[in-house]
Amino acid sequence: MKTKKLLARLAGFLSADQTAQREELKSIRKVLKKLKAKERDLTARLEQTPPGDEHEEIAQKLQVIYAQRRKGVERVRELKGRTQNPSPS
Repeated sequence: MKTKKLLARLAGFLSADQTAQREELKSIRKVLKKLKAKERDLTARLEQTPPGDEHEEIAQKLQVIYAQRRKGVERVRELKGRTQNPSPS
């Protein structure tokens, strides 16, 4: 293959990778919004629930949602860093 053709193929692969990353970012942000809404609902329910088994269950669910959101935010930051500063490797 000629150099021009190889460079064109490489550019195609790189743009496909960026497109996939943008799609992943979009879907993660969508999930993060849903988790944030669920977190707000559970926080409101937690405040209204008297201490007991249900209170502990809601608190545990909140901890799980918080951990999931934190992982999602970290992934978004990682992907944003990759799209803004594409590495030559």
